[in-house]
Amino acid sequence: MRTEEQVQEFKAAAWPQIVGRCKKCDGTGVQEKSVCPCERKFNLHVSAYEACIPQSFWKTKAEDVTHNKSIFDAVVLKYVRQFRRAKQRGYGLMFLGDNGVGKTMFISYVLSEAIRNGWTTYYTTMPQLDFDIKSGFKDNTVEQRLQYMLTSDFLAIDEMGKERRKANTEYMDAQVERILKQRFDDAMPTLIATNMDQDALVEAYGPTVESILIGHYMPVQMNPGDFREKLQTKMQDEMGYSK
Repeated sequence: MRTEEQVQEFKAAAWPQIVGRCKKCDGTGVQEKSVCPCERKFNLHVSAYEACIPQSFWKTKAEDVTHNKSIFDAVVLKYVRQFRRAKQRGYGLMFLGDNGVGKTMFISYVLSEAIRNGWTTYYTTMPQLDFDIKSGFKDNTVEQRLQYMLTSDFLAIDEMGKERRKANTEYMDAQVERILKQRFDDAMPTLIATNMDQDALVEAYGPTVESILIGHYMPVQMNPGDFREKLQTKMQDEMGYSK
């Protein structure tokens, strides 16, 4: 989770990098009495940073997706086109699959597009959520900030089930149920990604979570294969290692 201080520091660093170098508006952010595209880019980057969306995926476009492309086109793009209905009804997505199949990329794409449509978003992982909740025990400001982010228009929880490698997960189980139940009751969309299959996820978190998932989540089974292998090839080519 980003603190307000971190967001302000990011703004201070990003403004000269994005707006300050713009030749169209001479670094003012205004072009012919309208907002310059550079300032819109700046605002998008600030929102993505505050939302904790992985920076690797801030600029992801539909044409960048190659692995699980058919799923992306049939589910993710359709969800984005139906943003307003998803927002009104609280409909979410549940991505299931192994590491490297594109779950985080797809979630990040949805959140980035939501920002472009003017909605607030927040991305977290179960290990990070565990850490942030427990940090809030000692700092009321952290707790309030976290609760604010967890009530964003679109919330993504990645790596669900990963915290279960630890012993004594009852407290976090209760927190997951509380968060999902509150967002269900308030018709607020949530995106979930997990390495577990749906039956294992339901068994892990109990009947209340099962009811929520059945009612408001589209399960998306990702096909196997690691897209990061292609990223490795791209890195080697760009860095000249393959020559």
